[in-house]
Amino acid sequence: MWGKIEHYFDEYPVRKIIAKTLLKYGLRVSDDLKIKAGDIEVPYTKIAKALDVDRRVVKETVTMILKIPELRDIYTNLEPTVHMKYVGRHVGYGVIEIEPEPRSVGILAKVAQKIADRGINIVQVVAEDPELYPEATLTIITEKPIPGDLINELSKLEGVKRISIY
Repeated sequence: MWGKIEHYFDEYPVRKIIAKTLLKYGLRVSDDLKIKAGDIEVPYTKIAKALDVDRRVVKETVTMILKIPELRDIYTNLEPTVHMKYVGRHVGYGVIEIEPEPRSVGILAKVAQKIADRGINIVQVVAEDPELYPEATLTIITEKPIPGDLINELSKLEGVKRISIY
């Protein structure tokens, strides 16, 4: 998705960083010029400090987003989501992260089928956008840890570059 909208920020490198960060974290822009994580307001100063930019540029970015219909449609509908990658193991879930070969197609379907064939339920899947994350991964959380032989089987699938277990 980032590749379809980043051109709006080409003349504004700092705004581009801010906009990309809002998208990456699912931070929504509201009609009243606020940045929100769900219903929780995130002050401009906090975004500015985290990115080492001036808070006024954060406000300018929000204003710009609201003026451009395509950006407005996206940024006013963002939602943050829970990513259980680091907490799954603490509640007994299985957590695997797959780094695919670039532009591989169908990895999620192949992996999900192999997991389903073993009668293991998938609780969450997070597929990172390669345009936002240079080393995009596919994280799969299962209701129980995945057995070692299945990990070996998954690592041999076409398009799988690397598998990590958490």
